Amino acid sequence: MNKKQKNKYGFTIVELLVVISIIALLVGILVPAVNKARDTAKMTQSKSNLHQVTIALSNYSADWNGDFYTTAPPNLSSGARRGLAVGTAIGQVAGGSTPLGIRLGEHSQGDQTYVFFLNNQEGVAPYLFYSGNTGATGSGNRPAMPGFGTWRYPNALQCAEYMNGLPLHKAYFAPKDTIALRTLEGCESLNGSYCVSSTGASIWGWASEWNSNMILAPSSYCISPAMMYNAQVYAWDEDADITFTDPMDINTGFRPSTIDQAQFPNLKSWLMEHYWLQNPVTDCGLNWEGSWFTNEGGCWDGCEPFHFNNSYKSAPITAFSDGHVGTFEVAQADRDDALVAQSNGMGLWHRETGDGGNGYFNGRGSDWVDWSGHTHTTGGIKGRDILGK
Repeated sequence: MNKKQKNKYGFTIVELLVVISIIALLVGILVPAVNKARDTAKMTQSKSNLHQVTIALSNYSADWNGDFYTTAPPNLSSGARRGLAVGTAIGQVAGGSTPLGIRLGEHSQGDQTYVFFLNNQEGVAPYLFYSGNTGATGSGNRPAMPGFGTWRYPNALQCAEYMNGLPLHKAYFAPKDTIALRTLEGCESLNGSYCVSSTGASIWGWASEWNSNMILAPSSYCISPAMMYNAQVYAWDEDADITFTDPMDINTGFRPSTIDQAQFPNLKSWLMEHYWLQNPVTDCGLNWEGSWFTNEGGCWDGCEPFHFNNSYKSAPITAFSDGHVGTFEVAQADRDDALVAQSNGMGLWHRETGDGGNGYFNGRGSDWVDWSGHTHTTGGIKGRDILGK
């Protein structure tokens, strides 16, 4: 066999290099496209999740005369309790026979059935401000964490009853919230708000004689606290000298808003992805010194996600109070806020709450974006978080 015939069915080095180059080029083209398709699918799933949770909250509201979900009794700040620290007021109400707070589920032990409620500050107050009577500095019960509250729990059993009774239903957790999904793997079918996990029970739950590793897992989606308090709490009128009033300082501070009070329903956010899930640099985020996350040893098995969308690049999937679901551009909201501030002296989010000008974890933004909409909307349900087009 001559040399020419020997190479008849082989490849030259040049031909192999050409083939390899073509394959590399195709991989370079296809991989980003596949990743983009996966990202789009996850965003679509998050929108579907928010739609489901919004329906559950709407059904809850329909059963409660149009009031938005809240676990706080509407008279928490009424009468003699007005002006007290929220923890003290909760302790007085909890001393009665009416249970209050986030309903966690039930547990049977022997011939007894126990119904569990989280009736401390974080399980009753929609939002705990950094200072003031409805805040972390208030006395009563155990010390509270600023920024926490029932606004983080649209998956409380009160609402989860409209989600097949499953507080850990997958629809409560965004597909990009990989840390939460990994930690809660296998918990979806539980009909209680707790799950056995290696996550520190002292952070999200508690220890007990019958289960030492329970966690109460907040949803990936958070409700706007401005829709859970009386709209008067977030009022602002510079000319009339009307500004923020602590909920505990108003008789009706804890009476929730109703959907018909929304003056800009297509512009007021209702439910939003809490962590920065769209375009984050890492899953775990920034481990800031001195935050309650790091003070308590971290969260989600030691991983601290990015705090509340504090980045110009963040675009959380959001449900608005008119029911539509879309993408919320934080950069645009920040520009809209600055524009409105020029005319009304405040802007679209309230700088005079018990959190002050830093708002909700504003000082921990990755690029120092100045935005605390959704949580501190000026005017509450009557306000708006973006201007629209």
